[in-house]
Amino acid sequence: MKKSSAILESVINECNKHVQRMNSAYKKIEPSLPITSEKVFKLDEWEVEHIDQYIFRFAKLQDAIGNKLFKSVLAELGEEVTNKSAIDIFNRMEQLGIISDYDLWKEFRDIRNELAHDYEEDEHEAAEKINLIISKKPELEKYLTNIVNYLNTKKLT
Repeated sequence: MKKSSAILESVINECNKHVQRMNSAYKKIEPSLPITSEKVFKLDEWEVEHIDQYIFRFAKLQDAIGNKLFKSVLAELGEEVTNKSAIDIFNRMEQLGIISDYDLWKEFRDIRNELAHDYEEDEHEAAEKINLIISKKPELEKYLTNIVNYLNTKKLT
C-alpha cells in the first residue's frame, strides 16, 4: 500500500469515528431539541456533557475533513499539496468535482471557530449556536460522504 493510501485510509477512519461519536451524542440530546434560551440554563449535567461532546465532534470532524482529508485525497490523486493554502486545496477539490460550495464550507469553519470560544456567554447566543450546529450536521456529513463516494468510484479506497 502506498504511503498516501495508508494516510488517506487513516484520515477516513478518523472522520468516521467523529461522525459515529457525534451521532451518538446527537441521539442522546435529540429529545431536548430544539434548545431554547429558556432551556440553556436548565439543562442537567448529562445533557450538557452530550451537547459538549456533539460540539467537540462537530469541530473535530470539520477540522479533519478540511485540514487532513482534502489534502490526503489530492495527494492520493498525485496532486501537489505541500505549501498550498486551504482555499487552493478547496478550489482544486471543487475543480475535480469532488466537493462544492465554498460558502457553506467557510460557514462550517466559522462555526467551528466560534465554538472554539465559550458558547455559554448568554442563554440566547448559546441556544442559537447549539441549534445552528445541529442543523448543519447533515451538510457536514455530506462532505465526507461525497468524498468517500468519489474515492470508491475511482477505486481509490
